[in-house]
Amino acid sequence: MKKLLTERFQELAGLKPLYTLQEDSRDVEDILVKAGFNFEDGLLGGVGSGGAGYYDYISDRIIGLQGNKFNEEEFNKFYDNFSKEDFAEIRHEKEFAEENDDPYNYDMVAQMVKPGIYSVGNDYAEIHDNGDIQLFSVPRIVDTDNQSEDIIFKMDSSGNAFPTMDKEEVKTKLQQGYFIL
Repeated sequence: MKKLLTERFQELAGLKPLYTLQEDSRDVEDILVKAGFNFEDGLLGGVGSGGAGYYDYISDRIIGLQGNKFNEEEFNKFYDNFSKEDFAEIRHEKEFAEENDDPYNYDMVAQMVKPGIYSVGNDYAEIHDNGDIQLFSVPRIVDTDNQSEDIIFKMDSSGNAFPTMDKEEVKTKLQQGYFIL
């Protein structure tokens, strides 16, 4: 594994690195907040005036706009093929930060967090080698009153998606009026 220059200097000097491989998700979230990220409206920001969430388009394809017709084919495509590319995400690119007036301190994050994928609450952040910061929100299944919420897929440290709910359980809940948020 390629070591960061800072890590190598610290190792040679006998100093403790600024980060560890087992960073607590709260620490990464705190670092991102200190770097200027605001997660009060969720990891990716507000979800818009529609009142639903980042995965509206998936819910609409599976259960229809009014939840009146379950589409088995769309459900199978969603559940059986879900991958890292399917997570709702936003990428903050260091290279374009100045021209986009980004308020984020990319250098601070790069100094304190080794490149990789980290949990941030129930969601994820990927710190890239080039300084980019990518945020991912997991799909959740919720009832119409938002009283019950379960995570459908999570991500491992390699970026692979894996289900946290059985396919039949997700299907049954969607047929009962739940939706994907």
